[in-house]
Amino acid sequence: MARVGFKTTLPSSNLDKAAVLSLFNKIKTLVIDAGFTILLDTANAVDFIRMGSPAGTANDDVPHWAFEYVDRGTESDLLFYPVYGNNYLDPAAYAHSLMVTSSGWYSSIASELTIWFAADGAAGWWWLHSTKVNVDSPTGVSMDFGYAGVTSRRYPSDTYQGLCARYGIWNVQGSWESAYVTDPSGSVNAHAYAATWSPLGLGWSHHGVSHPGSPLPRMAVPQFPARSGGDTACILGEFNEILILTDGYTAEEIVVPGWIAMIGDNYQQPYAVPAPASFTLL
Repeated sequence: MARVGFKTTLPSSNLDKAAVLSLFNKIKTLVIDAGFTILLDTANAVDFIRMGSPAGTANDDVPHWAFEYVDRGTESDLLFYPVYGNNYLDPAAYAHSLMVTSSGWYSSIASELTIWFAADGAAGWWWLHSTKVNVDSPTGVSMDFGYAGVTSRRYPSDTYQGLCARYGIWNVQGSWESAYVTDPSGSVNAHAYAATWSPLGLGWSHHGVSHPGSPLPRMAVPQFPARSGGDTACILGEFNEILILTDGYTAEEIVVPGWIAMIGDNYQQPYAVPAPASFTLL
């Protein structure tokens, strides 16, 4: 199935439990529409793996994810998981959650919040990005949150399985958390974390500012997982679904064929992701 995606705008109002649940339901619908193999589908969760992968698949190169809505009484959370194993609820599986957003983080939204989500079940990736209006930003917006389920390219000579997952969740702070890694002692770390880097600098720093006389005012470069967080079992190539940008791009601008730019305020590193031909407006 082709890439799919939606775009939605929340007015200036509380990001309450109902809004978080609505966002989760929209995301779950798109995951199903994207053609992923669905392993669990409940009112509060969806667990899914790359199209055509049977249940029980545990392979370092087969992306497997879960999204969960958690009702905490007066608040609610949206959680994303990288998963290695049967599903994110299986005690034998490697899975850890990342908090994407929570109604408890917002007393109110001071300005409009625009949210994009895109997914491709055949390739196995997805991403979520949000911006809010910011009149003090040179771009007119600032990033609110952003996450992507990405894969890491293998080198041709690296064929080893069972050392570390080659997929994980990236965020706009330049962090990457894979489903698991094997540490130097041979133990499995199921809460793996790594920083990232690119030719423009460290993933968490906005090194993409170009001076007025730069011969390369706009550039897209690959990003790589760093050797941090105990991830020493394998050599990880560049991400397949993220490019890091210099400044000067606009939101949804085509960076390379099939990829668009996501931007924010100064010192929020702009990046590019693969995208559908159009976004459904919800």
